[in-house]
Amino acid sequence: MGRLRGYSDRHPIAVLIAAWATSRALLIAATFALADYFLPDVYLYSTWTILLDARQFPVGDAYWQYPPGAGVLFALSGLVGPNPVVGFVILAVLADAAILGLLIWAARRQHRDRYSPASMWSPWAWVIGGIAIGPIMLARFDLFPTLFAVAAIVAISRPWLSGLAAGLGGLLKVWPVLMLAALPRRQLWRGVAAAAATAVIGTTLIAVWASGGVSFLGEQGERGLQIESVGALPYVVAGAFGVEQHVVLRYGAFEIVMPGAVTIGLALTLIGALLIGVIGLQRLRGRLEAVAPGDVALALVLISVATSRVFSPQYSVWIVGVAAAASIDRRSRLRRVTVLLIIMAAVTSVLFPWLYGSFLETEPLAVLFHFVRISLLLVCTVTATCVVLVPAAVDRMPVIRRVAPPR
Repeated sequence: MGRLRGYSDRHPIAVLIAAWATSRALLIAATFALADYFLPDVYLYSTWTILLDARQFPVGDAYWQYPPGAGVLFALSGLVGPNPVVGFVILAVLADAAILGLLIWAARRQHRDRYSPASMWSPWAWVIGGIAIGPIMLARFDLFPTLFAVAAIVAISRPWLSGLAAGLGGLLKVWPVLMLAALPRRQLWRGVAAAAATAVIGTTLIAVWASGGVSFLGEQGERGLQIESVGALPYVVAGAFGVEQHVVLRYGAFEIVMPGAVTIGLALTLIGALLIGVIGLQRLRGRLEAVAPGDVALALVLISVATSRVFSPQYSVWIVGVAAAASIDRRSRLRRVTVLLIIMAAVTSVLFPWLYGSFLETEPLAVLFHFVRISLLLVCTVTATCVVLVPAAVDRMPVIRRVAPPR
């Protein structure tokens, strides 16, 4: 045991990579061995691959909810493997490996003056977090925008590069654009310009390649309150106590159709917009310069998830990825939050898919798991928001100088 510990101290990166390779091999095996549980979404992606091979986005498909860049990745999945399903998983593993590589590189750069095995906490958080998330990490699209979000945080000292990464992520899913707020005020506009240029050029090139790339904008404007979301928690808990639930399947998710659900969804959206707006304003006013950039990024992601009408299990990929990237910075005050988020991901991986049927029936055990999941998310969201905004409040307080009494 001592010899193994000594080896890990001398070769922390080798041990880290070995742990990643072993865990991912097990995840790949589980993904295909339990295909009925984990691969239905990938089967759907494969039907889109066929359309995209003909240079046509799935216009009118209620399940299509992705910006145009996603079409490029789905098309690639048909080229890198014997079939689109295997190709997608191969691309997912490559994205996973790229995230690990970015985190290792950034951790070594950040801690090069006093390097130690503990400096590898951030990439270890990603390795352990992937285990906690489970096979769903490799069987959903969310790993790809997470890669670019992590790249945007890692490249924060180079605003053009960070903006480029955020823009590429925004072409896959909208949320990586939030990473721009992590940039210091003086560098923000360069990052925004790079992201905007990337989005415009990328969208134009994709429009030349295939038609219908922006159709996702009108597909899900009437989406309701998903049963897995924070706002649906009161209904789910009430169901555990015998209150009859009314749920409908729409846009590939089960939505609450009960009095007050629309109001709760709207209220959450407004709260999220307000909090994100406040953080953005504080950034523009220069009030967040003392806050670790990754902490700002993580707070924004947590706010967007906690106040969303949707909280799908694969959102754990975003959360853990951004949390791992945030914890690289020595100034980060959210490392303990990262641990809680990994625990949340593990709870989620038990609930979905193993207890999902029981959850839809609001059986007590499944509801308990869901309650723990939502509680951990809310605790982490409140903590991260306070870490970001409280220093801003402290900066505005008047400085009281002690005046020496006259002699």
